Amino acid sequence: MYAIKQIDPTDWQSVSTLAQFYADLATNPYCTNDKGFSHIRTKSHAIKHAYIQPNRPNVCRWLVFDIDDPQALFAYHDKGLPRPQIIIKNPENGHAHYAYKLTTPVGEGGKSSTKALKYLSSVQHALRLALGADRSYGGNLIKNPCHNAHMVYMTGAKPSYELAELAEHLDLQSPIKTNAANDYGYGRNFSVFEYVRHQAYPLAETHSYSALESVLTSIANEYNQRFDEPLFPNELKHIVRSIARYCSKKDFTVSHKAFSELQRARVTKRWGDNTDKQKQALEMYQNGVKKTVISKELGVTAKTLTRWGLRKIEK
Repeated sequence: MYAIKQIDPTDWQSVSTLAQFYADLATNPYCTNDKGFSHIRTKSHAIKHAYIQPNRPNVCRWLVFDIDDPQALFAYHDKGLPRPQIIIKNPENGHAHYAYKLTTPVGEGGKSSTKALKYLSSVQHALRLALGADRSYGGNLIKNPCHNAHMVYMTGAKPSYELAELAEHLDLQSPIKTNAANDYGYGRNFSVFEYVRHQAYPLAETHSYSALESVLTSIANEYNQRFDEPLFPNELKHIVRSIARYCSKKDFTVSHKAFSELQRARVTKRWGDNTDKQKQALEMYQNGVKKTVISKELGVTAKTLTRWGLRKIEK
């Protein structure tokens, strides 16, 4: 705790951590001076606003948390948790935003690892619980650490953390409801990504890229409304476009055929090739042979005969 140092946010360009925060911003992030409304501006313009979008729409470089406690400045210390790189405090009530810099950013989209995104969501969820942070805070906007409306602190933390480093201090067993109406943080991103991509795959064979993007945009927008704090439109756009790009480059007809061949090979290896038996069973049935006799003669079950198209089993 002794390493906490208040800095002048207007001098952010000379503070390496804040200069990195600025470098990590989207080219055109959301920003506002009024929490009730936000708009898109260029990065150089957005940095002059009191609140700003901390992450680019398709990648997470900063984990951010909202701690509604007058003693928020010391929450990480009191609970034995890793130091955030930046603390941005409300001078009026002591509430604060914490910002943790990730060494390895986590992307989202068609080529991104769903395992990595799920792990990100789990770590964020566990760290939020450990800090006692606001569960309804989605992280869309953060108190801008480069604006003098807030009190800004450096904690002496290392420049960044791997997710695994943060996880060492956390209980990742706490359940996350990825389909709940109150999903938050990257739980929303993971939930949208998982839902939309599974809707996209069956459509990929019959839709062009533009048609698929249009359909997926509608699906994503509808799904996004289930959240208490929906994702920004440009976040949805990047998720949809990355999935559409992946689908447009993937030959699902070939992959499905390959999968079918693999399944057929697995069945043949386990049960043998029943093609001749099936043909023989149908011929016997058409010649009036009872299914009980066919079953015994060919050494197959009544269930198999039914699956082959012989519907009624005699008593």
